[in-house]
Amino acid sequence: MERKVGKNAMLAQEVPMKHLVRLLVLAICWVWGAGAAHACRCDPISPEAGFDRAQYVFTGKVVRAENHAWLIEVERVWKGHERLARTVKLMDVYATLDCEFFFQAGQRYVFFAILAKGGREVFYHPQACNWTRPLQSARVPAEGNESLWLEDLIAQDHGPGEQPRDERR
Repeated sequence: MERKVGKNAMLAQEVPMKHLVRLLVLAICWVWGAGAAHACRCDPISPEAGFDRAQYVFTGKVVRAENHAWLIEVERVWKGHERLARTVKLMDVYATLDCEFFFQAGQRYVFFAILAKGGREVFYHPQACNWTRPLQSARVPAEGNESLWLEDLIAQDHGPGEQPRDERR
């Protein structure tokens, strides 16, 4: 009988330990996530204000990613169409700072960017504290208690967008 009580006592100790381990894992995730969420402190802005702030608003697919520089295949352009080519280079001026970007090859994003130039090379910077993010990752309020994907709201407010210009022009 003592053996049975000992086994029950061990089981009773395992249950709180499992809960403790779960709580510890959750706490670590919460602290790690909170650090990531607060790394770049930005005042919230509306999608329209973000659109106005950017020189270029477009969607595209990352075709190459290396050391905070990305080659983007532009799909749709809502702002800056007259100068944005089919393939553009993005560079992260925030690399190693709190607001650095991490775009993944093969993924599609909506970009809010500004023009930058380095010698003869033309490239773009995604804007920190703006709405640059993966497609279908942010729902935003729209008319009549509706919410839309960010890129759908942009299309609703600014039309379907255009193809990027031909690079031979």
